[in-house]
Amino acid sequence: MRREKNRVTIRDVAARAGVSPSTVHLVVAGKTGPKEETRQKVLRVVEALHYRCNAAASSLKRGETWIGAVLPAPEGGNELYYGPIWKGVRDYCESTQDFNIQLMELPYRNDGSVTVQLKSVEEIQSEEKLSGVVVLGDIAPEARKALRRLSDLGLPIVLVNGEVPEIGPVCSVQTENYLLGCTMGEILVRTTPDGSGILACAGGKSTPANVEMVQGLESYLRECAPERMIYKIYYGYSDEEIQQLYRQLLEVLKDKKIGGCCSVTARGSIQLARALERTGMAGRISAIGSDIFSENMESLKKNVFQNLIFKNPYQQGWQATKRLFQHIFRVRQTKGEIERLKGEVVFQSSISMYR
Repeated sequence: MRREKNRVTIRDVAARAGVSPSTVHLVVAGKTGPKEETRQKVLRVVEALHYRCNAAASSLKRGETWIGAVLPAPEGGNELYYGPIWKGVRDYCESTQDFNIQLMELPYRNDGSVTVQLKSVEEIQSEEKLSGVVVLGDIAPEARKALRRLSDLGLPIVLVNGEVPEIGPVCSVQTENYLLGCTMGEILVRTTPDGSGILACAGGKSTPANVEMVQGLESYLRECAPERMIYKIYYGYSDEEIQQLYRQLLEVLKDKKIGGCCSVTARGSIQLARALERTGMAGRISAIGSDIFSENMESLKKNVFQNLIFKNPYQQGWQATKRLFQHIFRVRQTKGEIERLKGEVVFQSSISMYR
């Protein structure tokens, strides 16, 4: 059978790494023998070249490596933001199939919150075969203590969409939430009448990513438009709380002092768009939504929103899993590092880039 065109071979990896094919064989198979420095160099080349073992070599794979993912179940509204994070985690695991990575999904469901609770950490503790975990960086106090104990026992933990230094994570991967909040502030100040108020759907008071965005928004307003009033509405994620958010938005939007509005969450964006249309304010005041999904894209096309803030949740999931992989296989080992990914502002003219 003719070799697939442009397929990377074990000899290609060996040549790039400056080692013998047999050494590459040993490293990919997880065998002992090569020095640690050599092993890391080979693994970096394997990843860079996207090397895939052939069928004969697959029998030499190392034993299964199980990693866990502790994230909100992608349902009931969570799919808007956490669905892409899940997909990023799954896709990265699939891309490393030659290392025999197995993903153990540990989704959780909380009424009105996405915070990781102690029961989720207890699930991690009960799965002794886990070599590491990706965990949402919104963690309840008692769960933090339990995760710290696991970290002290040697379990690598990578946080996504938030940082909690006290649990001792390998690293935290998140978007530049604070800067995105500043960006929202700048857009709103530039596109609204002087002295008018700003309405913000501020998300959960204890959710780190939400808090950072609101802090960025407030910081920009304090520095560049201190006369502006900001009206913050906090909310949870239960059906009742979401409906209450909608009712509050209807009331606040009736205030003629509101010149612009924004949301730091996906679910808040849906309710904000509804309220803008219901009150007849859609297109009349500047409005910014968060995240990319069908409802938000439609609101952007209809000019209900003039911009969307894209926090790239898929890339957060992918990169967090990659960092865990690199730590487990000792390609790149860190402790407590924070990796911040770039976010983007989406305009009506750039919708086609995100389909």
